[in-house]
Amino acid sequence: MEQVCRSLCCVVQNDPLIWRNIKIDHPLSDKITDEALLQLANRAKGQLCCSSLVECLKITDGGLKNVLERNKRLTKLSVAGCMKLSIEELVSNLKVFNKRDTWIKCLRIGGLFGITNLHYEDLKLLLGVMENTTQPSSVHHNPRFYQGGQLYLSVDDDWAIDIEMCPKCQQLRLVYDCPAESCQGTTHQGTQMCRACTFCNSRCKSCGCCLSNCDYEETFCLEKRCLDCIQKFLPKHRFFHPQASCHFFLCG
Repeated sequence: MEQVCRSLCCVVQNDPLIWRNIKIDHPLSDKITDEALLQLANRAKGQLCCSSLVECLKITDGGLKNVLERNKRLTKLSVAGCMKLSIEELVSNLKVFNKRDTWIKCLRIGGLFGITNLHYEDLKLLLGVMENTTQPSSVHHNPRFYQGGQLYLSVDDDWAIDIEMCPKCQQLRLVYDCPAESCQGTTHQGTQMCRACTFCNSRCKSCGCCLSNCDYEETFCLEKRCLDCIQKFLPKHRFFHPQASCHFFLCG
């Protein structure tokens, strides 16, 4: 919008309401630096409410700290896949930030390394999430699907924090539900049987269904897709003999 005309450029740059929500994803995530992030955040003039940084590999602990110090109204923060960030520094920065009148209520940290149970408990305390981790939560959230290769959870979802204990491997990871109708009634203690992280359950890159009980193909890009989704790419009225052996190579 800044490139349309000079007058519009001035309006966009100087109106803090436009910059209250900053969301950076591909392809800009590879280019954003600490300095660039701070410049964008400063345009909100202290009124930044949401900062979503997905796989911003150049953002450091110091850069994120500078943004937090200058934006006391921030309530939603996503640093999913920001590999340079330390979970220790993140917890420390959030403890300082939450001493103010407002605090972070929504946090996305999927893809960060070294998250321990102690970090997880500290983060839940900071976010105001205090359910008993040994029992199924009484809070009902929207199901979380791995669809279209969408690995990270949006800050607009109703989950306070994106990671949780995987029911199968008991590791703190991103856990997904299954959209397949055949899996809707299979539950154990109120939890979907195939609900797990992608390390425990492989899922279709397109629809997000689990692949444990259905046929699938692995594409040229090493992405797994169920046959139902594969057929959507094929011309109409195309069918295969039941005993045919096929290999699909889908690029893109």
